[in-house]
Amino acid sequence: MSPLLMSLMLISFAGLLALAVYRFVKYRQARGFAAQLLLLIAAFAIIFLLFYTPEEPVVKGSGSNEIYFVIILYFFMLLGMAAHYAYTYFSRPKKERKKFDPGLFVAPVFASPIIFIPLLAALQNAEIDLQNLTAAKTMVFFVAFENGFFWKEYFDNRRKEKEDGTD
Repeated sequence: MSPLLMSLMLISFAGLLALAVYRFVKYRQARGFAAQLLLLIAAFAIIFLLFYTPEEPVVKGSGSNEIYFVIILYFFMLLGMAAHYAYTYFSRPKKERKKFDPGLFVAPVFASPIIFIPLLAALQNAEIDLQNLTAAKTMVFFVAFENGFFWKEYFDNRRKEKEDGTD
């Protein structure tokens, strides 16, 4: 796992930990907090043991701008997640809209590595030069936005498949 992906994963786990602490402070449920903490530690340990490698990956080609490309793709995916929240918020009539909830707005960021890592893996060998963008290369950014926009539908469909027993 590259240092950038490891950093994204650490940020996501830190956010989940912050949410767990917030819920503990608000609801004072020690059992739930302990279970969430154990689950986070176990998930992090499993991912770290299975995917972390201390070696730097060898870059193919001239990937000097690769880090910027990854950051821009991640930003577009997060922008898609924010757009999804805004879309669901504004698609309801004004009288039926709930009050803005920062937790619901920020929650997709913590799921973002689950969405972003497959996107990055699929586009890793595309060798896109950001200084020479064409219409076809620009589509990569729209794909990142789309992945962010439809992240919730993906998880909802997976949950529905499990409940229906069609998994």
